[in-house]
Amino acid sequence: MKAREADPREAELRDRVIERVARIIAERRLETPAVLLLESNRPLTFLAGQGLLLALPLLGSFIPPADLEAMSRVLDSEDSLELLIRRIEDLARERDETRKAP
Repeated sequence: MKAREADPREAELRDRVIERVARIIAERRLETPAVLLLESNRPLTFLAGQGLLLALPLLGSFIPPADLEAMSRVLDSEDSLELLIRRIEDLARERDETRKAP
């Protein structure tokens, strides 16, 4: 896994996927359940990532396969999962701050 993370293209793809998923979650105001789900199932995220790959033929009709593979890699990596959680929290905080501003 470390060899893939060292690749700048992989890191860029990971960051794009994290940003996209975090924005979708924050826009729908689902940050609390999403972070709770990610944190409470942290030991099982590897299995979730493998499940995405297993479901690729079915989900590939609705979601681009490259995105599913990238999300699987995010779930496989503890560091990437932490980045996703932090980004969700940051976007929620930014949204709340802009709503409070006069």
